[in-house]
Parts: sequence; structure tokens; C-alpha cells
Amino acid sequence: MDVRPGGGWARLYSTEGHASSRLYDEAIFTDYSIKAMSQMIHYQDDLFSLSVLVKSLDLILSTETDPDYFVERVDGDIAYLDRSLRAFGYLLEQNTLLVERAEYLKLLERTVKAFIGTLDRLAGSGYPRAREYAGDGRRVGSAAAEQKALLGRLGELLRSSLAGDAETDLVSQDEMSELLKE
Repeated sequence: MDVRPGGGWARLYSTEGHASSRLYDEAIFTDYSIKAMSQMIHYQDDLFSLSVLVKSLDLILSTETDPDYFVERVDGDIAYLDRSLRAFGYLLEQNTLLVERAEYLKLLERTVKAFIGTLDRLAGSGYPRAREYAGDGRRVGSAAAEQKALLGRLGELLRSSLAGDAETDLVSQDEMSELLKE
């Protein structure tokens, strides 16, 4: 197997070849979000997995890994996380009837904050080899700006969601049984 950048190993560990990464391609983003609304999405598991990927990216960057072997992976992870977090933000914004929407918004908000922290440390030379991984900084800066905008929207959505939960009349199990009997 070819171990040069773009060769076998790099391609094997790149997000480009995975079917799930194609779900968040910009060109089909709106089509995916419409289809995803009608499907069962496991928000909690998906958001947990994204938070693990953010932590993994932070750990990789915290070590003295050789950029010759990991720069494509780091670039792919940044792009994948950026698109995925924005896609989940969009889905949660559109689907106001989710039962645990506020909890999912909190999980997404926490993950976005961690990702922003990682991007800020990368842009600010907070990692041992930040210069090599950040490149010219445009890609990292662009992703950080997108995530900060998302974080602002999530804060607004979370506040409105929590305010809406306080106003919502809940029907107890006993009341529901009585209503169904009639």
C-alpha cells in the first residue's frame, strides 16, 4: 500500500472516501436535511460521536505528531466537523417538535464550543506544531468563524427552546389515559 500523502494509508484514513461524509457535502446539504427530517436520526449518539472526534483532533494536535503523516487527516477532520456540526445545527433549528430538542441543543453547543477552542488554539499556536497544521490560517479561520456564528444561533435556539418548554402544557399519563378512553 502506498504511504505517501494521498496514497493508500492517507486515503484509508481520510473522510473523503466515507459515505457518511458525503451526506454533508455542501452541494447536497439541503437535499440531505430534507430527507433526514423524515428519517430516524439518533441525535444523542451522533452528537456524542462528533464530540469524540473533536477530542481526538485536540489530542492529535496536542502531541508532536509528524505533519507529513497527519496533515491530510487533520484537514479532513476539520472540514468534516465543520460541515457536520453546521448540518446538525440546521436540523435542530428546523425540527422544533423534537421531544429532547433542548438536550440535543446543549450537547451540540458543548461540542461546538470544544471545536472552537481547538480551532482557536490551532490558529494561535497553542499546539506544538500548530504552524504546520494551520497552514496559512484561512481554512482554520473560516471554520472558526462559521462555528462562532453557529454557536450564537444555538444560544438563541436554546433560550427560545427552554422558554417554550416552560410555556408548554404537558399532559400526564393519567390524563392521557382518560382522554384516550373517551
